[in-house]
Amino acid sequence: MIRIFQERELLAAYACAAEGDQALHLMSGLYAYIRKDTPTCFKNRREIAHLFDQNKERLIATAKRLGVRVIRVEREGTASQHIDLCGKPLERARKEAS
Repeated sequence: MIRIFQERELLAAYACAAEGDQALHLMSGLYAYIRKDTPTCFKNRREIAHLFDQNKERLIATAKRLGVRVIRVEREGTASQHIDLCGKPLERARKEAS
């Protein structure tokens, strides 16, 4: 099950993932401009998100189910292991979590 966390609830999202669940951490699209290597598809978005999950296989399977075209697991093997979401995959994740 995916649980939703707002921008200021990052530590709670980490804790949720550590407990074995999936955490959808919503953020302002302005964060897409922090890193120079951010894919273009994330720029000019009102909202982006991290999907945290400590189970890499489940994380990848969820990304595929949500329709993520290029799956890149960020910070692999750490407490903040995640994939980035925007657009339609993010919309689908929000619906799945409700």
